[in-house]
Amino acid sequence: MKLYAYIPILFCVFMIISGCQSKALQAIFAAQEWENLAVAEGVTCNVPEMIDGNLKTVGFADGRLINLTLPKRQTIHRIIIRGTNITDAIIYQPVQGGRKWQAILEIKNNRGSAIEARMSTVTKALRIFVSATADDARLPPQFSPRYGEIVSRRAIAKAYAKEVEVYGFKSKDK
Repeated sequence: MKLYAYIPILFCVFMIISGCQSKALQAIFAAQEWENLAVAEGVTCNVPEMIDGNLKTVGFADGRLINLTLPKRQTIHRIIIRGTNITDAIIYQPVQGGRKWQAILEIKNNRGSAIEARMSTVTKALRIFVSATADDARLPPQFSPRYGEIVSRRAIAKAYAKEVEVYGFKSKDK
């Protein structure tokens, strides 16, 4: 057996002997706690009922956009939208000082009442563009001069959600 094959074995023996009690190993493998950044002080949303922390209230979006602004740039690892009729959506973050928006996540064919998505981004704001809901009504197909063919149509219903949760790791200074 080659010498480099013994390195993982020696590492395991060292870990067993030391008991994994060193501060360096605890810092590497320590479980970190999640924090819902959407209910923190200073967070704003164009539909405030979606970030009030109460699952009994329902927020209805006026149009197709849900805008969420954090008080400072933070790392976001997970987004959960609870009690919703949203089936298709795109989540954006601002770039170039907020003038342009970059897509960071696409949600397709959600059939449940909740959406849970993982990502890793550092941002101060999020924009959720709702492209379809479960309550959309199908309209009869119609000829589109733009595409030069018959296209399917639908009437977009109001998007709603009981809660929008944005999670990052809890900061160590608390």
